Amino acid sequence: MPSPTYSLASDGAKDYTSDPFPVKIGNTTTKYTLKTDANVSNKNIIASKLSLQDTAIGRSGKPDTRVLAESTDGGNTWIPTKGADGKPILSAEQQKALKPGGPLYTSSKQAAQASAKKGGATPEQQKQLDKGNNAALTDTKKDPDAAKVDKAQEDAIKKESETFLGGTREEYSDAKYPLNLKAEKQDCIKFTIIKYKPSGLSTAQKSNGRVVTVENNRPIVGKEFLGTITLPIPGGISDQNVANWTPDSLDTLMKGGADVVSKFIGGGADAAGAAAKSDLGGITGGGGGSLESYVTAKATEGALGGSANVLGRQFGAVSNPNMELLFSGPALRSFSFTFKMSPREEKEAKEVRKIIRYFKQAMSVKRSQSTLLLKSPFTFAISYISGNKQHPYLNKFKECALTNCNVNYTPYGTYMTYAGEPSMVAYELQLQFQELEPLFDDEYGAEKDITNIGF
Repeated sequence: MPSPTYSLASDGAKDYTSDPFPVKIGNTTTKYTLKTDANVSNKNIIASKLSLQDTAIGRSGKPDTRVLAESTDGGNTWIPTKGADGKPILSAEQQKALKPGGPLYTSSKQAAQASAKKGGATPEQQKQLDKGNNAALTDTKKDPDAAKVDKAQEDAIKKESETFLGGTREEYSDAKYPLNLKAEKQDCIKFTIIKYKPSGLSTAQKSNGRVVTVENNRPIVGKEFLGTITLPIPGGISDQNVANWTPDSLDTLMKGGADVVSKFIGGGADAAGAAAKSDLGGITGGGGGSLESYVTAKATEGALGGSANVLGRQFGAVSNPNMELLFSGPALRSFSFTFKMSPREEKEAKEVRKIIRYFKQAMSVKRSQSTLLLKSPFTFAISYISGNKQHPYLNKFKECALTNCNVNYTPYGTYMTYAGEPSMVAYELQLQFQELEPLFDDEYGAEKDITNIGF
């Protein structure tokens, strides 16, 4: 039997999978596993999510792990996962068994505790896991800034921010082009519309908060799904991963001065004096004459406003800039897609119209009931799909915002419509997306066998 993959007692965002445990429901015995995603800070579990899984035989004939239900309160309540048809994967009997007192409910709670204990969780952490402990994220005793906010005002703003103005679409039926596209058999790209969820003010590291994975043709990100748009994979697709590195200079005197100040802060005057002596020797090579001439020349340059190159004119030399390329921060990736859609019948023309409208409306700014707040547009989970799963030879995406949507109604340069249903003969749809968060090394994982390209 597999063992948990980490020590729960360490800080950070951790996940582990329990040993398989059999549960008999009716006349059928099924083996389940329980995956836990926990945020651990100061050796306290501040948030956790449990995923109940089983293994079924997929369309390819190979075993396929499925997420059946998820819980964010330690397994006290479960939200069943829906399949591609929009219905829960769990049967009615399994859903009943997952309610308090049922055999699947009891066994999953026991599996979570047994696996946490094997993973090195302390008794206190096991209690926290059992309760879910997500309330600790908003514990004002641990967050002095949050305590300054009046609770009534905070609740009023929260309620206002969760209420859309009447007429705002919050349900999108699934759409696809062409109508005969079979996502389970053909490679395609799927855009899933998501209700935006802010990241909040917590300083705890969050594990894969906006990473999109795919199971059974359904993106999994732990968010509220509103609908999907499925299209053929267009040409010209690419990605560009960027990390910002910037040239930086620090002349010799400044470098030595920085070392002295650092030593003074860390070890006092004696340490600073030793550092000054060492740095002075390194600059002069044992002789002080060159340093005196250097300082004199730099002082002269300063007196002249820094525009004169005294060292160059006098000695044919310049200050050693000690130039180095230094990491300055991550960058957000952008993606562009162009789709040309030529409806071939009235029903398909209506589907194309719906797809264009869905993209435009989902990216639109939302209004709250009052004039106080404007709400974030909906966001998108994007996935390249091959055989109902994440395409292993194309890149993955984190949660994205649609920043630009351009529609060319006459891509052939001439106004043309069909008779009867006045649809345009063709539409060209250009979409520009940007990821909400930068990529991080740990989101690729550390598996030895590379099964996909990653992000």
